[in-house]
Formats: sequence, structure tokens, C-alpha cells
Amino acid sequence: MTTVIRNASAADLLANLPALAGTTPRNSLVLLGFRGKRTHATLRFDLPSRGYGRFASTVIGLFCKIPEVDGVVPVICTDAPFASDRDLLSLLLRRFEQAGFGVKDALIVGCDGWGSYFDPDVPPAGRPLGEIEPQHRAPTVPARVPSADELTCRRMTVELARLYRLAEGEEVDSIEAEETDELDELADLPFLAENALAWDAADITSSGALLLFALKGPPVRDLVMLQWAFGLELGDAMWSADTCFGMEARKTYANVDVQAADLMMGHGPRPSTERVEAAIALLTTLISRSDDTHRKAPLCMLAWLNWALGRGSVAGIHIDEVRAIDPEYSMGELLNTLFSRGELPEWLFTSPQIPPTV
Repeated sequence: MTTVIRNASAADLLANLPALAGTTPRNSLVLLGFRGKRTHATLRFDLPSRGYGRFASTVIGLFCKIPEVDGVVPVICTDAPFASDRDLLSLLLRRFEQAGFGVKDALIVGCDGWGSYFDPDVPPAGRPLGEIEPQHRAPTVPARVPSADELTCRRMTVELARLYRLAEGEEVDSIEAEETDELDELADLPFLAENALAWDAADITSSGALLLFALKGPPVRDLVMLQWAFGLELGDAMWSADTCFGMEARKTYANVDVQAADLMMGHGPRPSTERVEAAIALLTTLISRSDDTHRKAPLCMLAWLNWALGRGSVAGIHIDEVRAIDPEYSMGELLNTLFSRGELPEWLFTSPQIPPTV
């Protein structure tokens, strides 16, 4: 059954679409999932250039995973004229009805107008776009994380260079020699990473370079990223697995690598939103102070953490920056493949759960 939303209500819905989607959709299909009369979930997909049947199957399959959703409003946002893309929308509507979802309406926003697929009175070029002026514009995610001021960036560069000299045992001056124990903080990396979630601006200035220095290695990068999402217990287990010696000791943590790989691919319990948001804020600040040499690892972490919260569009933007810096960076290639397939973490389609135990 199709229940057409009144024109005024549909316009309000589209005016709030950027806030609901977390971005201003362009050349996108946005699915607004409803639980009763309330919006419950939002999915966004790039519009396909061909292969409508396969695209529709993927879309319906993902939508079916969302718990407690019984209705849908598909919205096509395109740079093409309003009258285009009706074939795709018609196919999607048939598939949704076959899957048992109530279609509340189906909307098209073109370059020249907007309207409902079901509205017999809509003008050929759609209704005026001024009727759906966004009430709350979504924050624009730039193609590159903006850099901090020149002095702040310079300070980070100098601090990182000093840490590299200390780590490599090069000649250092007397002041640096007294500070070599600074690297000792890396002996308990999970402790450093956990404290970093609560850093204030002064802490980032004094200790941010040390964390960036540590993140240059893939094992540390992945450990810190997953710990920030799922908790200190997981970080401790991964650190113990990476630093233990001997076959018998390694057997104690035999399942940790498998668990970490599963979580990385989105299989497992839901991460802590509060922790992930704190990590995103911290990484954004650190990246803003870094040159390209030190941006790749934290950018990949930033992308994955956004993806973990369902912000696939934002995640893709950050991976594009990584690939612009270094197209062959392995973590960037892995995440680009994952995101390009349109995959989302399984935990987005489940009720909240407790963190993983190890």
C-alpha cells in the first residue's frame, strides 16, 4: 500500500534531508526508513549509471537488514532534469512492495524541480526548488582535512622530527638526552591511547606528536583504532598478542588476530558511539596539524571510524585524500575496496550490544 505524503509534508521532509542523511545528497538515492510514522534510519547510495536490477537487489538487501523498519520513502537526488530516473524509481518501488515494505511516498529532486512520483498534479519540470530549501544544512566535509595555522603545524613537524632522532639514536643535544624516557610511554601503548581520548587542547600540543609517531606502524594504527571503538580490553589483548614471545605465549592470544580482522570488516558487536566520536575529534585535530607524510595512517583511522558509525560518504572522502597522497598505501587500498562495494558494518543493522570480550 502506498500512502502519499502531503506536498507540504514532503517539502519539509526534503528540506530536512541533509540533516537526516548527514550530507547534502547529489546524484544519490536516499532511503528514509520509517518505523510507524517516524523516520528511523537513512541509507544513501550513489546513483548507478547502469545495472538497475543488480543495484535494486543490493539496495533492498541492505534495507531489509534494518531492524524494526516497516516503511520507506525513496528519494532520488540528481543533477539531471526532474523527469529523469523514473525508470529506476519505478523498479525500486516494485521491489520494496514485493519485500513487504509500505511505500509512504517516492520523491525526485532534479536540477529544475522536485515532486512526488505519485502526484498527478506535479508540473512536468517539477515544483520550484525554493520550496525545499534546506532548513538545516549538513556540515560540508572538505576534500582535504583543513590544516591548522602555520605555527601549530610547524610545531608538530619539529616535535615529530625530534622523536625520530630519539628513536634512531642519533646525536641529540643535552635537553633532548634528558627526554629520551618520553619514548618509554610507548611501552604501554593501550594506556597512552586510552588517555588520549580525554586529552584537552594542551595535552594534544604536548603529546600529540608522540601519538602520531606511534601510529606510523600498521599494527599500532589498527590496534589504537579498534581500541578506541571497542574498548581498552581489546587493545590490551591485541598489544599482548603483538608483543608476547614464544609459541606457547602466542597461543594464549590465538583468537585475537581473527577477532580484530572480523571487527575491521564490520563483523561483530556495535562499537561505542561516544568513544568513536571522541576519537574522530582527536584524529581530526591531529591530522590538521600534520603534513602529508604523517596524514595517511590517521586519515585511514578517521575514515574507518566514520564508516563504523554508518557515515559512508564521509569515510569515502577521507580515503580519497589518502589515495591522493599515496595511491599505493595498503590500508587506503583496502578501505577503498571495502567502501566502493557499498558495504556497511553489520552492527548498524542490529540492536546495541556489549563490547567484545577477549
